[in-house]
Amino acid sequence: MSNEKSKYEIKLSIVATVLGILASIFVIIWAMVSVYDYLPAWLVYFVPIFIIGTILWILYDSISDFVKKKMIIRKRNILARKYFDDFEDLTDKFDEFLDPITHDNILRTLHNLSGSHEFRNISFLSTQGIHHLFDNFKERLKRFDGTKEDFSLLAREFDEILGTYNEFCICKPVDEIRRIGREKVEEPIKEEYRRQKETYGRFIGEYIKFGEKVNKKFGELRIFRTYFETPGEL
Repeated sequence: MSNEKSKYEIKLSIVATVLGILASIFVIIWAMVSVYDYLPAWLVYFVPIFIIGTILWILYDSISDFVKKKMIIRKRNILARKYFDDFEDLTDKFDEFLDPITHDNILRTLHNLSGSHEFRNISFLSTQGIHHLFDNFKERLKRFDGTKEDFSLLAREFDEILGTYNEFCICKPVDEIRRIGREKVEEPIKEEYRRQKETYGRFIGEYIKFGEKVNKKFGELRIFRTYFETPGEL
């Protein structure tokens, strides 16, 4: 706090000095006009240049900071637009994991298993709510405005949807099955689950890898979540 105050006082001192110099120049010019009734040619050019140069010198730090911030914003917006299409492609892939009826995926395998007597009480989060959130999210994607801020909001929104799905539709039901007993799962179901788990794992891995790359490009900012719990084996 004392350093900021000291810098502020120094700036005030400089401004006061410059204003004093400008006031002195004005007095001199006024005196010369009073005496000679005209301005020397060199003053016509020197005074405006001196005043403009002095103002720019005083405001140099502010102007420099403004330009730097604008350049950073422009760079981040360019990055957001560059990676948006890849992000949208990944969200399209996620759509295939949402429907346990029409798509051959890990969720379908777990739902089929819950139909057996031993695992009939497994609790699943209804995907209807996630479907609704995801449909709204896809409409939001269409309104992407090309800025880093909007890109970050979209990434955060999808992270929440994917995180909820991963935890409550996949990982927790698998944990419940494991607690009831993996030995009660028939081998064909286990084999099907391993295959679907591998497919799902590839998608999660691809998303994490993409997120790490984008986060690195944006520097100190964290745009994407880069960790999701992995479902256990059956």
